[in-house]
Amino acid sequence: MAKQGRARQLSRTLTASEAAALIGVSVATIRGWADNGSLPSHRTVGGHRRFDIAELRIWMHARGATMPAPVAGVARATKDVPACPSLARELNARTEAILGSVRGGYSDDVPTLAPRPSDPAIRRSATRFLRIITAALETGSITKSVGRAELAGLRDGTQPDALGNSLTHLMRVAMAIAVEAQHALDEGLIDEPLAIPAVLAVTEHVVAADLRGLQQARVTRAPTTRAPRTKARDAQAN
Repeated sequence: MAKQGRARQLSRTLTASEAAALIGVSVATIRGWADNGSLPSHRTVGGHRRFDIAELRIWMHARGATMPAPVAGVARATKDVPACPSLARELNARTEAILGSVRGGYSDDVPTLAPRPSDPAIRRSATRFLRIITAALETGSITKSVGRAELAGLRDGTQPDALGNSLTHLMRVAMAIAVEAQHALDEGLIDEPLAIPAVLAVTEHVVAADLRGLQQARVTRAPTTRAPRTKARDAQAN
């Protein structure tokens, strides 16, 4: 039981509002389905309801929802990268500099493909992206970071116009991180010879994972708000 509980904690889950946005129904509908057992859900230690993404995929597939195909030409992470803990610590220490670069990269005099996010949104998304990348650099293992990035994309994908807006903003954050990594190397603050190739490789995997999550959120949204059939309803109908 303890192992099952730990495995569930490490799995990717959504809140009721995120699950509702993904499926395309109201939060009240999601909660109603979960209450009557039609939709699988779990409770956290604090009593909050969570929905496991793997279970949601099975549930949606059983009801005819189209599942997303893998992004063409983008492979999932299969190998680790050289661990660069010094670079990871240095990038975390430069969080404010990275945020400043992202904010400063927008100008009212230069048109952009996507609207400029608010300052709180920039801080939230850029910091999250940075922490995902530095976690992989710390140990060289990218599996968990790729999973976190895919979940972040899935959650962001529940918002309108998320695909283009999220990716363009992520590109800016990635460039700011690469610049700070090069500065740290030029200043002699890190001595890891593969630091730049490693951070670029991790960034590739994380961006690709975020894109997969965005694509999943876009494609798997069910077109109907009809409640699922249950055994009780089927018996009543007969």
